[in-house]
Amino acid sequence: MNEAQHAVDKKRIVTGLLLAAVILVALWFRGIPLLLLIMLVSALALWEFFSLFWGKSGWVAGRVCAILLGWGMLVLTWMHRPQDALVCLGAGFVLAAISFLFRWRVVEEDFQPSGIFMAALAYIPLLLLPATYLDNVRLIFIIAAVSISDTAAYFVGSRFGRHKLWPSVSPKKSSEGAVGSLVGCVLFCIVYGAIFGRVNVLAFLLLGIAVNAFAQLGDLFESALKRSAKVKDSSNLLPGHGGILDRADSLLFAMPMFAVVDQWFCFF
Repeated sequence: MNEAQHAVDKKRIVTGLLLAAVILVALWFRGIPLLLLIMLVSALALWEFFSLFWGKSGWVAGRVCAILLGWGMLVLTWMHRPQDALVCLGAGFVLAAISFLFRWRVVEEDFQPSGIFMAALAYIPLLLLPATYLDNVRLIFIIAAVSISDTAAYFVGSRFGRHKLWPSVSPKKSSEGAVGSLVGCVLFCIVYGAIFGRVNVLAFLLLGIAVNAFAQLGDLFESALKRSAKVKDSSNLLPGHGGILDRADSLLFAMPMFAVVDQWFCFF
């Protein structure tokens, strides 16, 4: 391992430990502290998402509006009013439609900015909603499973990666890293399930495969977004990791899937 790679790995580990500490403190207190952390993640991820398409300062009013609507969705779900949270999503579409109507009349603009606005609401705050109501056992499970998936993919891929997984989407991701991610995630799910679970080992093995599949899909989706925007990271907010969206991309896909599946099979 060269010195530059060692420095990156050190930054990644230190940042990861700090993030884990912040999350654990929020989970310990739950309530308002956890909600505020989720809202902060939503706001930062939304800003980074818009920056991919509009630059760092484009259409500030649209960004602020999306952040407020996202906060409304999260707070209302936290207050056990998910039906009203969906009204916020609907309000976002109406605002996007009105913006398109009036902007098109002036500059004959296509629907793309309004579509990006709606995609952001559906991609980030909507997929974050389960974080507001899952209990600690479930939240720790899904966050840890996704983190282990990402970490195993990074370290196995950086050391043993020889075959590209999908070079047109993510040139650095390797098939070896993907396999390491799967193995790490499945092993964690089996061990965590043996300690806290209510179903058998086979169920947690299958759950680990599903969680890892959605986590890798979320990672590849965000890689495709960055590829289309011709940027390496969504931001440089987190040393060694990139931006909030780089860190949360896998979780955004895996957590809603787990929340739905757990409703049917009651893993914990």
